[in-house]
Amino acid sequence: MEYSIARLNDMINWVQKNRHDRFTDFLSMRDQKILLKLIDKYDDIDCRFDGGFKEAERKIACIYPLYLTISDGEHFDVIKGIRIDGDLTKLSHRDVLGSLLGLGIKREKIGDIIKRQEICDVIVHSDIADYVLMNLKKIGREKVIVSSIDLDEVIEPVIEYEDIKTTVASVRLDSIIASGFKISRTKASELIKAGLTEVNWETNISPSFEVKEGDIMSLRGYGRIKLQEILGTSRKGRVYVHILKYK
Repeated sequence: MEYSIARLNDMINWVQKNRHDRFTDFLSMRDQKILLKLIDKYDDIDCRFDGGFKEAERKIACIYPLYLTISDGEHFDVIKGIRIDGDLTKLSHRDVLGSLLGLGIKREKIGDIIKRQEICDVIVHSDIADYVLMNLKKIGREKVIVSSIDLDEVIEPVIEYEDIKTTVASVRLDSIIASGFKISRTKASELIKAGLTEVNWETNISPSFEVKEGDIMSLRGYGRIKLQEILGTSRKGRVYVHILKYK
């Protein structure tokens, strides 16, 4: 569940009124961008994000009045690391998340899930850390052992992706989406207009939007891609592109 703008505004107003810091739960990349835009309207309020490790996507925000000193080098006390050991080779990120949600835990209390072979590290809010340690016994049908770890022990995520090098008529959003997800341009345009596409974690309903190098696009139900590089133009005017499709 994503934070509403009203909920984020309420937290900012609380900080301004009480002159004290306040933590959100884990925010998606989209909600992080929204929070930054909201805070930009205030001269006396700021925020810092922490996801438990450098490359984290889901992060908790500390919203604070500027007169407070918030250290950039320390992790928030409300963030904890949990390691899951067992025969996890056939289990996916979705299986792990599903088992956690099956315990009655809200999604916003769970940060990133990093899985490698038979080890899986999960970043969680301190509110639920002990509950997970006591109650998570299985993922799917596999028995697991759960333990607490320091955040500096969290395994580094390995980003897997498919390399797609192709030509497109232009770097319009519908053209890149069509090539990245191997669907027709007409279908891509329909899905974009239906509000199912995000560019850099913001909904984009314009098929003609011009994509830039480094832009990350997601299409609901299909996944996520990145325009890694624009390689040049052919004699016929088509554009050579390098797209990464995340697995």
